[in-house]
Formats: sequence, structure tokens, C-alpha cells
Amino acid sequence: MGANSQHRIPNPVPRRLPNRSATLADKYNCIAYAAGDFHNWWDYGYGVSRYWPPHASRSSAIENLVEIFAGLGFERCADGNPESGYQKVALYEQRGLLKHAAVQQPNGRWRSKMGGGPLIEYHSPESLSGGAYGEVHCIMRRMRP
Repeated sequence: MGANSQHRIPNPVPRRLPNRSATLADKYNCIAYAAGDFHNWWDYGYGVSRYWPPHASRSSAIENLVEIFAGLGFERCADGNPESGYQKVALYEQRGLLKHAAVQQPNGRWRSKMGGGPLIEYHSPESLSGGAYGEVHCIMRRMRP
């Protein structure tokens, strides 16, 4: 599928923090949050409670995560510095495997979902690098909707 192809996520929602209950917060993870989906847990594994975009290969390879965001209209860019009119995501990997995703907020800070836990906000994608979340693999951007 070409890089310019765009796919819609299920149940599209506004790109802002929702009023969350503990139940809703458990329904989505970092990848879903970075894609703007607050209703599905995005995971390459099969299961009733799992979602994986049909345009992406089902595996834990970091390139499959890049493929997902490319299908959502993102393209690789040079860095995580704010750019007027663009939304950016940071994709994290460890030994070639996808680990985490984060999204830049309009104020330039970064936000991500910690599994079934809370949303956190931080200064730069590198602030979260290391340990369980791996390292930043790439930054991608698209025009703000």
C-alpha cells in the first residue's frame, strides 16, 4: 500500500484528552492513543479485545508500526521539534521490536499512554528513552486535521 494511502481508524474521536473513567482508560494503549483512538487496544496479536489496522502486517517488528502510521498519513521527519500545522508521533523500539508510541501536543510537549495506566506528559521523546520503552526509532509527522 502506498505511503499516500490513508486509512481511517475505527470510531474516530477528537484529538484531545477525553473525560476518562478507569474503564475507558483500560480500553486503549499507547499506540491507539498516538493514532487518536480512545476505544481500542491496538496489538498485533489476535483476540476479541485487540485491534490492528488491516493495512499493516501482524508482527512486533518496528517497521510494522511505521507502516501503521504511514497508512494514517504520517511521514518520517527529521526531529521532534514542534512545527506549525503538523502533528508528530514518536515510535520507540528495542532490538528491532516495537515498544511504545507517543504524540506531540500543540504546546510542543509529548504525551503517551502507559499500557492500561495513566497518560503521562514530558518534554521530549528522548525523555522516555531507555529501559522498558526502548529508544526512539523515528519521528513521523502529518498535517494537523
